[in-house]
Amino acid sequence: MHPSERVWLAVIAVVLALMIAAWIYGIYCYVQMVRHRRPGIPAASLLWPPEFLSQRGREFRRRALWSYALFAGLALFLVALNYLVRP
Repeated sequence: MHPSERVWLAVIAVVLALMIAAWIYGIYCYVQMVRHRRPGIPAASLLWPPEFLSQRGREFRRRALWSYALFAGLALFLVALNYLVRP
């Protein structure tokens, strides 16, 4: 394996690891968001507007959205990287 191929492989591995970490953190924040809902809101609700959540739940909602945005950005970066590395 050529040294430059190893570098690209390492970059791809790091990006994939960051994507997995962002996704898992997003799931954690989503679960915490559901835990911090206002009284009377069912846990099986499909929509989670900010008014359904306590202040702490809104913080977790914001973190989850940022986490999923980071995941999407890294996915787009990985697709662009794939076009750059192609022989």
